[in-house]
Amino acid sequence: MTSARTIGLGMVGAAVTMLARSATRRAMHDENGAPKLPRAARRSDSVTMLLIVAAASGALLALAEVLQEQRRHLADTR
Repeated sequence: MTSARTIGLGMVGAAVTMLARSATRRAMHDENGAPKLPRAARRSDSVTMLLIVAAASGALLALAEVLQEQRRHLADTR
């Protein structure tokens, strides 16, 4: 039962990720398919963007870990 729930949540998470990605791509491109970003943003260093994405994903993973620890702690105290 738990594995079916885990698989289901994984599929929902993947679907949400795909929808968010496609919505973001549509919002950031004009009707001709060209990016809506200004020239300065297109010329920016990709390393900076890599570090920003890494920091954001690290923060999300830390939040998920804390929430799991809290859930385990609550289950142990009951």
